[in-house]
Amino acid sequence: MGSTSLPTTMKALVTPSQGAPAEVRDNVSLPEPSPTQVLVRTLYAAINPVDVFTTQMGLLVESWPFVPGCEASGIVVKAGNEARNALGGYFKKGDIVAGCARLGVEGHGTFAEYFLLDAEVALPKPDSLTAAQASTVAVGALTAFLGVFGELGISIEGLEEGKGEGEGKWVIVFGGAGAVGRYAVQTLKLAGYKVVASCSAGSVELLKSLGADATIDYKKSADDIVEEVKRITEEKVDLAFDAVSVNNDLVTKIFTAIPSSSGRRLYTTTNDWDPAPDASLGFTTKPIELGPLGRPSAAELNSKLTSWIPVVYRLLESGKLKVGGYSVEGEGIDGIPKAWEAQKSGRLGSKKVIAKLADE
Repeated sequence: MGSTSLPTTMKALVTPSQGAPAEVRDNVSLPEPSPTQVLVRTLYAAINPVDVFTTQMGLLVESWPFVPGCEASGIVVKAGNEARNALGGYFKKGDIVAGCARLGVEGHGTFAEYFLLDAEVALPKPDSLTAAQASTVAVGALTAFLGVFGELGISIEGLEEGKGEGEGKWVIVFGGAGAVGRYAVQTLKLAGYKVVASCSAGSVELLKSLGADATIDYKKSADDIVEEVKRITEEKVDLAFDAVSVNNDLVTKIFTAIPSSSGRRLYTTTNDWDPAPDASLGFTTKPIELGPLGRPSAAELNSKLTSWIPVVYRLLESGKLKVGGYSVEGEGIDGIPKAWEAQKSGRLGSKKVIAKLADE
């Protein structure tokens, strides 16, 4: 689909080289979508911890200068002629979409006025969500689905009816109130499991509203947390999901203290960089790797996400999957650094930090 009204350059936040301070530039070339991609005018860009990993550590960055940002919502301004979405239709100019963009690839950074999305892993905006809400969903929901259905091997059958395979078995979710954890808790509940989630004292009511059966204060000592898990689960827990990447040692301590009740013990974590716990301790660690999303080399990952996105869409549309709170902390490209600092400060707790880049 062609267009005569699009500019040839755009404004974006650019990191010149690894570790260098980001700077606003107004002469970045407008990217061109491939036949299976859409070009999106950014409405809201979300800030994520991975943005630090890309800019400071060069994670998955193909070349510099680099436009960071990997999650946003916006309006399709140009669609490739093969840009078929996960719901089975084709994207067209004017559609509002959200999603995760390719990490580290030129033209895909969302801290810009325009960015590219791969159609098969993009999320058409449900009518029940605002564009601002939609900008906060993709990283959390897709990471949760990848952990629950991909790495823990739980069946997605019956999920939408709330009649999954869980049969009341316990699962531990670490960081239940965060962007990933909140979706993990809700998804596991829909799948029929009981969930005990770690969180701060201030997030207990939130976790209860999302369906958590029990909570544990993450600030307690490891020994106290082990005892709490024992008491709550009656020493019957074989699945764990670490949504905050820092609990390898704690999971090892818990699973060492509690004998397996099924003989099949799995642990999934968003930490895909540290060495996994020793498998001889009686459990298998399966890191969640969403980073390659969208790349042609990640065909298997993309295929899984494409099959799950319609489920995410319907659960969001029906209200069975609740989006989290958010805070707009900056406006325009010039406001992104302010939003980024707000996210890094942690002062907004479990709220997702976003920047508003344009009006609908």
